[in-house]
Amino acid sequence: MKRIQKQLVKVTIGSMLLASPFSGVTVWAAGASDQNTLQLQQNSASIQFNGQVSTAAQPVTYAKGANYIPLSTISKLYGFSVSYDADTKESVVTKGDLEIRFAANTTQYKVNGKVQTASGELFTQQGSMMVPLRTWSEITGSRFVVSGNSYVLSWNKENTEPEVKTPPVAQFTTDKTEYKMGEPIQYINESHDEHGTIVKTEWTGKERAFFRPGFVKVTLNVTNNHGLTSSFTKEIRITEEKLHSEEEFNLLYTPAGEKYVIDGTRVLRMESVPYQIESQPMKLIRSNSPEYFLEEGIAYQDNVSGKFRVNIHNGNRSGKALTVYLVATNHQDHPVTYSVDAFGKGGPTTYVSTSGKNAVARFLDDLAHGSPRQEVVVNPGESIIVLPEVASTPLKPNLIMTSYTEITTSDELQFTVAAVDADEHPNKNVFEILPSLKKLDRDGRHVRGTFENANRSLLVDGTLGYKNQRIIIGDLKQDVFLDGTDTLTGIPENNKGNTGVLYNLQLKVAPHTQVGLNARGGHYAGAALVNDKVVQVFEKTILKDPNDVGVLYQTGDNEEVVNLTLLIASGSNLPLNILFQPINGESK
Repeated sequence: MKRIQKQLVKVTIGSMLLASPFSGVTVWAAGASDQNTLQLQQNSASIQFNGQVSTAAQPVTYAKGANYIPLSTISKLYGFSVSYDADTKESVVTKGDLEIRFAANTTQYKVNGKVQTASGELFTQQGSMMVPLRTWSEITGSRFVVSGNSYVLSWNKENTEPEVKTPPVAQFTTDKTEYKMGEPIQYINESHDEHGTIVKTEWTGKERAFFRPGFVKVTLNVTNNHGLTSSFTKEIRITEEKLHSEEEFNLLYTPAGEKYVIDGTRVLRMESVPYQIESQPMKLIRSNSPEYFLEEGIAYQDNVSGKFRVNIHNGNRSGKALTVYLVATNHQDHPVTYSVDAFGKGGPTTYVSTSGKNAVARFLDDLAHGSPRQEVVVNPGESIIVLPEVASTPLKPNLIMTSYTEITTSDELQFTVAAVDADEHPNKNVFEILPSLKKLDRDGRHVRGTFENANRSLLVDGTLGYKNQRIIIGDLKQDVFLDGTDTLTGIPENNKGNTGVLYNLQLKVAPHTQVGLNARGGHYAGAALVNDKVVQVFEKTILKDPNDVGVLYQTGDNEEVVNLTLLIASGSNLPLNILFQPINGESK
């Protein structure tokens, strides 16, 4: 009798699914509350998980003798976290103590560092890592059932205890309860959360020091991963005794990567330091016009060889998700190699300045400390995606993405920057689409072109910082913008703002001197390499106007040689002043 009942349940479920896209699938254990069930169809992105229909990042694809599913979709259904390791070019899924790493164009994957063999060669499709269904079932111990072009994965549900959700506890102390005017205050955040994680910290009224006597209130607000909040307020007394003026305090105690406010007109009275420019060979390709994509198409294209830098900076106003590609094509009759020498990406994000700042910071860090990458061979007639790190993240509407890349080739290759509709071409090879793409028009405002001599060394005599001094970059007198050509149209182009130009300075700086940046042409957000250390301009904000000074470095008790590298960031403006201000008053 029990056997008849089991068969009846199986037949009933199958009958219920006759009208669904998954009608060919026998749903094993679908009626069991302790089982998860995932139903799939070949060549379809529609999936059914525990009876709920949704859409996968890519359709189930038959290739290379196996059926594949996008890793990002299936791993999340199993409760894994997904990330991408740009250094090893591996897609990584983790859950508890389990880490699984997948790389394209190989049959091997790693489980907690141990190499395993997949049932088919791994590959990426429209930015999604594709893994064989059978391999995934073996990794997770799932039951895998095939019925024609339909597939079912089933696995046990996890037993989880009810999650306890309580608010966090906001708490902080200071090293003292009473301070002089201009005396530095140390804040110690002692907030905690027994059943969650604090994910957001907000201060109100917090300053490094105060310059008027009286009582001030400082409030700390914290939010945990459940969205619950807590706040704590502490009152601090400021006496009438003065330790430092505000100007002295800012020079003494503002750390590198942070900023303070001054009277911007005072900067103009500082001595302007003359310098000589020594240009080095470095071709620069800028793809920034149109700055905002309104449709798919080819944004820029040029044939180049040797060593060069590429800056791609675009927002998306097309209303569709776009995949941005940098493609190398070999039109020679012999193989050509290329290598990526340095790379940095910012975004996708909402803010132009954030995208440009993060891209420059990561590029400079890779330039100074990155590991050598393997050469890539491009055979005659072949095309290759140069930056999978960019193509793997479609640019959604109203977001912005920036990248800087230095590349070296053994001979001439054609490099194409293209934006492709990510939804309209989910299964097509980008190389099949390129010939049909239109060349996008310039927007009449932003820069698109190829420029020479994009590395500059500024040569300065003498020691700086014994008095208030400044070096001006991009003043159009000592330092002018590069001229070049838009190769898509053949028209001359001027690199307004000198975005993508690299400036190197080796400077002798006096003891107890603050080295800072002051923007004079509008806001500025980027990064600098100071003695091989990346300093963001600036960590949590930008230089908004000529009244902001951001700190890059402070010398000690002796004269120092300071090596400074600046890469002008997308979304920012010149001229830019590098300030050298002597620090008067007590030393730290």
